[in-house]
Amino acid sequence: GRALTETASSGGSDSQGCVSDIVMGKSPIDFDGSALSNDAQSSDVSQRIIGKNGMRSPSRGTAEPEMRGLYILLTMNNEGGMEVLKYSGRLCTQKPDIFYSKPVQLALTIFRAKKDHNYAKFFRLLRCPSTPYLFSCIMFKYVESMRKETLLMMSRVYGAKHKTTGEAFYDSYPLEKLVNLLCYEDESEATEACRHYGITVEGDQVLWRHSKFREPRDPVKQLIIPLKPRKMIRTIESKLSGATRLSVCRGGVSGQGATLSNEPTSVDAEALLKDRQKAQEEMKQKLAKAKAREEAERLKQEKIKREKMRQERLAAEKRAKEEAVRRAEQERMRKEQLERDRLEQKRQEQERIAAEEKARKEAAERAERLRLETEAREKKEREIAEAKRLAEEERKRKLAEEERIRRLEEEKRRREEEERRRIAREAELRRKAEEERIRKAKEEEERRIEMAWRQKVENARKVLICRLLRKQMRRHDSLQKSRNSLSKLDPTCTQYPTSDVELCKDLFCSAANGTEVIARRT
Repeated sequence: GRALTETASSGGSDSQGCVSDIVMGKSPIDFDGSALSNDAQSSDVSQRIIGKNGMRSPSRGTAEPEMRGLYILLTMNNEGGMEVLKYSGRLCTQKPDIFYSKPVQLALTIFRAKKDHNYAKFFRLLRCPSTPYLFSCIMFKYVESMRKETLLMMSRVYGAKHKTTGEAFYDSYPLEKLVNLLCYEDESEATEACRHYGITVEGDQVLWRHSKFREPRDPVKQLIIPLKPRKMIRTIESKLSGATRLSVCRGGVSGQGATLSNEPTSVDAEALLKDRQKAQEEMKQKLAKAKAREEAERLKQEKIKREKMRQERLAAEKRAKEEAVRRAEQERMRKEQLERDRLEQKRQEQERIAAEEKARKEAAERAERLRLETEAREKKEREIAEAKRLAEEERKRKLAEEERIRRLEEEKRRREEEERRRIAREAELRRKAEEERIRKAKEEEERRIEMAWRQKVENARKVLICRLLRKQMRRHDSLQKSRNSLSKLDPTCTQYPTSDVELCKDLFCSAANGTEVIARRT
């Protein structure tokens, strides 16, 4: 947007707001507490956008191209970069003069370099003196991620191994070149970054074959530990050229193209579009020339490589010949050394025999002295042992006497204990015998009662059978008598039936038969 511009006071003084080269009121204080330079006679006053010099320009103290470029840089990560594409598309159609301005085109170039992971172009733009200070400050927030991506890609490319030999194509990389490529402050910062990501550094060389890219994690939370870059004094802060933060805020280091020189027209937009197309054509020509130079350089490198391989082959043949000569010399020296070793061994053998003879004599003398000393020591030890034996026998005698007394006491206690146990056993046997007698008496009484009950049951059963028999006999006798009476009746006879004696005999016989039948059934 446009900065506010205050109108002059009634007295005609232009010392307020954006018109003034100094800040009104108290002197401004920097973030560290130091006072900022608020002098209208500073050397960078003429370069400021806000101030008397800026108000005299057609832009009237505004820096819309610069602000648009800063907005693009600040929103590069939004929606995966889609916000920048939409924004630049609207800007190209609605304000082509702003779109084709240097700050906006520079911001889009930085965006493409980051989007394409073109780390060489990204850091080249960061190093470029024409890149404004504020643009470099915003690019600083992407330095960590771009360096990490760069080291990851380089570890995969330079550390790649041949399929058959397993050797790395590019084993080492100069540390100084890495410092310049990724805008490190010094080699110590580059070494720290390489070791943070598990890349081996030895001396002034980065060794890719022994490296494996990895990001360290917190041992407790398992979160990735980021590597914060140092303050880039050599690359970014040097672009201030002595300007204060007040000068930065007033556009003193905004660079060329931060403002519009005049009011935009459609003719200017067409001219800008033609200039843009012409620049693109020139860029294509430059790219073609660069590609041709790269191809020539590649051919030159291949020629150098072939020459180097030929020289290496000749050197290998020369080394093989030298190795054969060296081996022959080593064989001769080895034989001479063997001869010297044989003579030395013979001399050592003679010395060893003489030393052994001397040692035998000394050993015999030492053995005699040792024998005498041993006999004296053994005699003394025997005396001591005899004294110890007598003392030990006395001690054993006392212990035996004590043991005999202890055994007598234990035997007495044992007999008393056995007597108590015998009395207890006898009491227990008497108690069990009494219990057994009582139990047998109870069982005998129970058996007698049971027999009495069985007799009663048997008698009752017999009475019941007798009653049932009588009942059946009565019924049977009644029927029999009726049958006999009927059979004996003679309609023609006028006499009475047979006597009562014969009837009783018949009844008794029938009763006996019925009793046998009932007995068989039961």
